[in-house]
Amino acid sequence: MKLISTCFDKPAIAKVSHERFKALKVSLNDWVRIQDAYQINFCRLQPAVMSNEYLLCDCLITKSSSEPSAETTITPVDSYRAALRVTIDVEVQDTTVKQLRDLGFIYNQGTTLQKLDCVRNILDGLLVEAQSIVHNELKSSTLKLTVVSVYPDNGPVVITRGTRIILTDSADTGKESSVNDLVKSLGSLNLAKTGSEQSQKPTGLEKAYESLFEMVSYPLLYKDWIDSLGIECPKGILLYGPPGVGKTFLVSSIAKACHAKMFVIQGAEVYGPYLGESEEKLRAKFKEAQEWGVNQNEPVILFIDEIDALTPHRNQAQSHENRVVAQLLTLMDGIHSRGRLIVVAATNRPNSVDPALRRPGRFDREISLDAPDVSARRSLFSTQLKKMPTDDSIDLDALAAMTNGYVAADIASLCREAATHAVQRTKVHYTSEVFVCMADFKASFSIVGPSLQRGFQVQVEKTTWNDIGGLEDVKKRLKQAVEWPILHKASFLRLGLKPPRGILLYGPPGCSKTTLVKVIASSSGAAFLSINGAQLYSPYVGDSEAVVRATFQKARSSAPAIIFLDETEAIVGKRNMGSGGSSGDSVQERVLSTLLNEMDGVETAESVLVVGATNRPDMLDAALLRPGRFDQLVYVPPPDFEARCEILRIHTRHMPLADDVDLQVIAQMTDLYTGADLCNVCREAAMIALRSLQTATNVNMSHFEESLATIPPSISAEELNSYERDPHS
Repeated sequence: MKLISTCFDKPAIAKVSHERFKALKVSLNDWVRIQDAYQINFCRLQPAVMSNEYLLCDCLITKSSSEPSAETTITPVDSYRAALRVTIDVEVQDTTVKQLRDLGFIYNQGTTLQKLDCVRNILDGLLVEAQSIVHNELKSSTLKLTVVSVYPDNGPVVITRGTRIILTDSADTGKESSVNDLVKSLGSLNLAKTGSEQSQKPTGLEKAYESLFEMVSYPLLYKDWIDSLGIECPKGILLYGPPGVGKTFLVSSIAKACHAKMFVIQGAEVYGPYLGESEEKLRAKFKEAQEWGVNQNEPVILFIDEIDALTPHRNQAQSHENRVVAQLLTLMDGIHSRGRLIVVAATNRPNSVDPALRRPGRFDREISLDAPDVSARRSLFSTQLKKMPTDDSIDLDALAAMTNGYVAADIASLCREAATHAVQRTKVHYTSEVFVCMADFKASFSIVGPSLQRGFQVQVEKTTWNDIGGLEDVKKRLKQAVEWPILHKASFLRLGLKPPRGILLYGPPGCSKTTLVKVIASSSGAAFLSINGAQLYSPYVGDSEAVVRATFQKARSSAPAIIFLDETEAIVGKRNMGSGGSSGDSVQERVLSTLLNEMDGVETAESVLVVGATNRPDMLDAALLRPGRFDQLVYVPPPDFEARCEILRIHTRHMPLADDVDLQVIAQMTDLYTGADLCNVCREAAMIALRSLQTATNVNMSHFEESLATIPPSISAEELNSYERDPHS
């Protein structure tokens, strides 16, 4: 077989005939070692329509052979590992003009970041060994890269984006071998620390980190390209997201990764008591940062924390705040050393910042930091628990599912509280070892709650589906609407199904509508928020609508979420279309309009389910009952005979009953009784037994009969017929 050197579109490719490819028993693009009389080549193998006598090879990765082979042989590389560290000796092969054309900069005059990025782009995904050379003679590659050493060093390795690359000159290669053993011993202690600082991204903030890193590093890495294109680098970046999501930590991580000097501006230190003092302090900070960038020849980040407090909207600000806003606008427009100084601001209220700051030329980019999802929360827990002694009961997936609405600061606080609880538990039981278990985390949930739901969260007693007697069809429909979109998300996506936007529970009073919602809140694992008439209505114009908007905004940020509207007809009734609406409640109509827009308006409310409960569906506006808002109208009927038996068993399970008590007879006697009526009957029977004898030990049938004589059913047959009619009619 004759080897022919050639070039392909992708690097390190070799092609053989289909017969030889099949005989080697390899897969497409598997790495192979090709050895001929002169050298060893590492390539990814592909089949091609060609003769068995030839082998086409892109000789990019080569290594001198200690045992020359008379024939060209192909050997599959069966095992290799990801490289943790490689040391590369770089030799420049071409002129300055060709370097500018191929690399975008002159290599020997480039910064360390430019050199590392250039070498990493060449080596990414390639399989190498110690003493191998990455250089293509046919393409006249600008750089010749010699792999001085690799770790692990017991075989070939693949270079990844997480591999630490050390660049060295030929004179330094001797020093590298002398510390090789030390590096290996350190690496065996904690392999996670062998990566470079650039590759260690904050957990859960990877996308935002990449966007911000790109804005900060590109003016330094690709300065020649940017100058040749005649474009301006971004002057400012605005980070926004809920409190505790990691905005400040992200900026400090970027500063460390880029080796940038960071100056911090906070509102409290800028404002002064004298006229013009605040503007002077702001100018001094900008001047200090600019001079540092010019004199020290390194990147500078000027970080403005909580910028909404420093530069509020000028229509609602005082005179001294307006002057600070005007000064910052002028400074943002007058930045001269744009490649060195970048202004980064952070806020959790982006709409409170003056809009003049949010235009291109000032804050060019806006990066949103969302609350962590399930996978991000799992990664955060994994990172926090790495240095913590834990036992086998810790379930990261369960912790991630239980912490819906928790941001990074909440998760760190939760782990800290769990560790504190573990110390207290160990102190009580006098054990020698301290470790964190799942019970410690469950105890910590009562102390650390989700920040996103603070002020809106509702404490619901733990209730299960078994606590509700009967209503099997209603339970089934609610499980399909609430639990299935969360548990079977992949199936919904595969079938193109969208979960319902809203569910309206209607039926006679006392038929367990609110109890069903309690079960939903306890079993779904979603964030649960509630709106009721008492907290909604306010004497101030616009406050009621603001409560509805804020509740939906909290629900979106902590999705999946459930919003419960109890007594829906009292919150949003039917609009009065006659006499111009003058006789209607204008506040209620405005709240209804806001609710209609939030449920199915311009802004999406995905993964937010609205559950309403009412016993007067005829008083609800027709616009609420259409698909897209309340998609499903679920009738909650009074219990039938079997359901009454089950309800009576539930309410008497902790009650000592006499032998003559027959719950089925009681169920036959309680036609048209609701679940609340039956609960009242059981409680009244126990009270009658207590009144008759203070030392009573059980409740007998006569007590139930007397209770039924005093408690009539709360609904009539006529009322029941009115509920069974279609609410749309």
